[in-house]
This record gives sequence, structure tokens and C-alpha cells, in this order.
Amino acid sequence: MSPQKADFKIVVVCTGNICRSPMAEQMLTEKASKAKLPITVSSAGVMAMTGDPMTPQSADAMTLRGFTPTKHISQDLTPKILEEADLVLTATLDHRSELARMLPKASKYSFTIDEFARLTSFLSADPEYQDEFKKKPRETREQYLKRAVQEAVLLRGMVPTNLDPKDVVDPYGESVEVYNQVAEHLDVMLEIIVDWMSA
Repeated sequence: MSPQKADFKIVVVCTGNICRSPMAEQMLTEKASKAKLPITVSSAGVMAMTGDPMTPQSADAMTLRGFTPTKHISQDLTPKILEEADLVLTATLDHRSELARMLPKASKYSFTIDEFARLTSFLSADPEYQDEFKKKPRETREQYLKRAVQEAVLLRGMVPTNLDPKDVVDPYGESVEVYNQVAEHLDVMLEIIVDWMSA
């Protein structure tokens, strides 16, 4: 990324950084590109199999849903990666707890993917919040995203999101069907998030 390009940075976190988080990273990158959002997406693992590619099953599950898998090299989550992020999306609540131990202040802008999708879905649908979560005429899209996430953080736990957020199941070592279910789950949630970011 060139130094002058100041994107909104999202980091997706799972365990090994070879299944869930790379799928989510690449899906979100494609969706953001289509929506012309100024977003840079990366991923990491709390116990990464460092240097490994995404599993073939993950790539196949993405392809089945119409995405184009790209080269991936797994990496460990570090405090520096968290420090530079504007938003961190984790596969599970345990991952969120782990990164909070690594860099406590990151817990403020970290959500599970499901939690953030539920929150943004509510904010998009509730008339009380619809005007607040729209880009203002004088804002750049990046400025809007930073403001919107800061405001969403303040509303965490204050808005009804029905059921407790669900973890994204770890498909590693499981059947092709499980990989496909995970890809579908991620696709649906990330679409909700991108729609909200595009408002």
C-alpha cells in the first residue's frame, strides 16, 4: 500500500489464519471493492500456522459462492497489527478475549463478525439511527467509516440485537459441507456489514 493512500483498516482474526479469517478477508475485500469502499482488509491468527496458505477446502467454498480466492500467507496476530487497525472482526468471542489480553485498548474497536453484523443490521433498520449512520456531504467515505465505527462502539450493548452473537464454526478438519456452511455464514454477515458501511 502506498504511503499516501490512507485507507480504513480492518483486521479479521481466527485461530490458525488458514480457514475462517482468510475467507472473510478475501470476501470482504471483494465486497468492499465492488462497493467502492476505501478499505484495506488483512487477517491474522492468535495461533497462526505461520507461512501456510489458505486450505484448499476454504478456497473451494469461496469459489462455490462466486468469489475468486487469491494467494494467502498466514501470519500471527501481533500488538502492532491491532494498533494499526480501525476495526477488528473476530471469528469467536474467545478470539476477541485473546486480542484484548494482547492489546487491551483494542477491545474497544473489536467485535465478533456476527456481533458486528447484528449491530449494523439494527442500526441500518432503526429509524432512530438511520440518519446518524449515513455519510454527511462534507465527509469522505473514510472519515464516515471512522466516525460510524466510533459511534457503533458507544452503542454496543445498548441496542437490542435479539440473540447472542454466534461464533463462526472452525471448519478445520471437518467435511466439505462444514466449509460451505462457514462460507455461507460469512458471506451473509459480511454483506450486511458492507451495506451499512456504504450508507
